[in-house]
This record gives sequence, C-alpha cells and structure tokens, in this order.
Amino acid sequence: MAVRYDVMRITKVTTRNGDSGKTSLAKGESVLKSDNIIHCLGEVDELSSIIGVCLCHCQNSGISDFLKKIQNNLFDIGGHISMNLDDNSIVNEKMISDLDVQINHLNKDLKPLKEFILPSGDHFSANLHVARAVTRRAERSAVALYKDSLPKNPVVMYLNRLSDYFFVLSRYYNMKNDISETTWQR
Repeated sequence: MAVRYDVMRITKVTTRNGDSGKTSLAKGESVLKSDNIIHCLGEVDELSSIIGVCLCHCQNSGISDFLKKIQNNLFDIGGHISMNLDDNSIVNEKMISDLDVQINHLNKDLKPLKEFILPSGDHFSANLHVARAVTRRAERSAVALYKDSLPKNPVVMYLNRLSDYFFVLSRYYNMKNDISETTWQR
C-alpha cells in the first residue's frame, strides 16, 4: 500500500492523541515522543522555524525565494523521515545539487578564510548562523537515525550541504552589505 503524505490535511489541531506521550508517524505507526525519529523531525521543524525568522529580515527576493524552497524541502524531508523511507523518492539528488549551485554562486566572490569567523552581523546574517547550528544538530540526529544506512543517505547529505549553504550565505550577505566579519582571536 502506497502512502501519500502529500494529501494529508490537518482538520483539527488539538486531538489529545499525544497526551499519553506517543505520536503517530505518516504510515500510522505509533512511537514515543522521545523516539529518535521524533527528535529528528523536531529538529527539522525547528530549522524551518529559524528560516522563517531569517525571512523576516531578508531584503533580497532571490534569497527569500530560495529560503522558502528550503523550507518546502525540509517539509519533504520530514515526510521522508516520518514514512521511514530508505530511497531517494522524496529527498533526491536535485535538491542537493541545487544547494551546490547556490553555494558555488555565493562563494565565488568571497575572500578565502584565514581564521575562523564568529557568528555575527545583523539580524539576518546572525540568524543564518543560528540556522547553520540548528542544521548541524538536525544532521547529527539524522546520522543517529540512519546509522545503518549512512553511505549516500539523502537526508544526511542534504542537511550537511545545507549547513554549508547557511555559512556561505551569511558571509556573502555580510560582504554585500559591508558588514565586517568578526574573526576568532587567540
């Protein structure tokens, strides 16, 4: 039986089904809210929320559009995780290559780093660093969740690339807006 997560509709927010400490996955399986899969889903959800904060401070429509695309991808990743898929039917190579293209485009004008930089800038670029850190946490949860299928795991690959994107985007934005990078001082 094929499950279509794309037709799922939320008609009632408060169901009381989770009052016992359990929740249901996309295929109907019930798990504890402390299960690794729920940790991973929560961190992906948190990541989408911090991107929403970034969007509140973004003045560039091209960047805003790509951040919204990332939020949609994260929703797809949540579906992939919730359905416990082990294929590339939802999270695919194009999603990852789109990030690679963006990273290369943004990075081409940046000066090479000589020192570590500290998260800083204005509201937008500093929140991109928060998004990067939350992405790394979501990635660690995905690694724990998929520890038996790590080689070429699309969720892990996407999250790994996404944290790079946020780092490069923050540097790019700061450069374009004449915001100095704060370097680590030994």
